Order: sequence, then structure tokens, then C-alpha cells
Amino acid sequence: MDFSAMFQTWLNVLTKPNEATFEQERHNPRASLTTAIIWMAIAAVAAAIFSAIGAVIGSFIGGSTALLSPAMLENADLPPEVAAQLAGFMVQGGAGIGFSFCLILIIPIGFLLSSAIYFGAAKIVGGSGSFEEQSYLLATFIAPLTIVSYVANVIPILGACVSCLIGLYQLVLTYFALKTAHSLTSGSAVLAVVIAIVIWIVLAICLVAVPLFFLGGLIAAGSSGS
Repeated sequence: MDFSAMFQTWLNVLTKPNEATFEQERHNPRASLTTAIIWMAIAAVAAAIFSAIGAVIGSFIGGSTALLSPAMLENADLPPEVAAQLAGFMVQGGAGIGFSFCLILIIPIGFLLSSAIYFGAAKIVGGSGSFEEQSYLLATFIAPLTIVSYVANVIPILGACVSCLIGLYQLVLTYFALKTAHSLTSGSAVLAVVIAIVIWIVLAICLVAVPLFFLGGLIAAGSSGS
């Protein structure tokens, strides 16, 4: 992996958001699905590390010392309620760190799912590009922006503001990526992005509504049974 070339590509795309930049990357010899996945894996590892750091910092800000071990708590001769509270903070901090390293799998899988949704949306409006080509162009900015987002999230308030700006900028870059990869008109590229957003919203609603529906059914069944 040529890290120098990788960083140059990321910097070029992020600082020159236009069709010419994406057209140049479209013909890059490294443009492949394999490269896209490798870049997202690198971003996922970086995100996991900074997310874990954020979890530790968050536990301290919340008033806990997440680095304390259970044995240290037992030997500290603390009042039971204080020890219980500290133990709770430790569990939260540990859970946060544990989830952080799940990002190593979640981020690349999420990227492929996202690319598939954008690919379907582009095809709906008449796109002619390939999934591999599109995924590579998306990875040129999603990978570095993912890292920047998780670095910023180490500082809670700053992270929320930066993530919002990153999300908006990512939509702009996605427009150029889809327009270039699928040879779309400006209107069709915008429509493809909108369709993809609608699909994401529907999926999010389903992920929330379906479990709640079954939970409600179980509660109703339990109430009628009693």
C-alpha cells in the first residue's frame, strides 16, 4: 500500500471538489473495489482507536476513573453506594471501548451497504457506471472524512459540530462522485442522492419500528395472559 499516494488522493479530492478531480480519479490505475475496501478498513481502524480514546475521555468527564480495576475498588474501603457508582462508570467505559473496536467491521460493511444504495439510486435515474468504479470514487472522500469525524468526536461538543459539517460536505462530494461514475446530468445526480437519502430514512424507520412492533406485541400478549 502506497500511503503517500493514498493521502495525496484523499487531499486532492477533499480540497478540489469538482468533476475534473473525480474524472481524474476515475481513470486512476489504483481505482478498484479492493482499494476502496482497504481504504475503508484503514479508516475503520483509525476510527476505532479514536473512538476508544473518546470513550475513556468521556468516562473521565462523566466523573469516573475508568482506569480503576475491580480489585482496586474492593480494596479502596469506599462506601457501598460510591463503589457501586464507580463500578457503573467502569462498565460504561468498558462497553464504549468494546463498541469502538466493533467499528473495524461496522464501518467497511456500512460503506458497502451505502455504496449499494447509491448504486441502486443511480441506476434508477439512468446511471451507466459500475459498482466498483462508484465505490472507489466514494471511498476517496468517505475514508478520510470518517477519520476526521472520529478524531473530532474525541471532544464531544466539537465533534457534534464537525460531524454536521462533514455530513453536508459529504453529500456534495457524493453528488460529484455519482455524476462522474455514472455519467449523469446534474439534475439526475441530485435526484440520485435524494433517492438514496429517502431509502436510508425508510431503512432507519424500519429498523426502529419493526422491533418496537414486536416488543409491543409481546407486552400485549403478556398483559392478556396475566
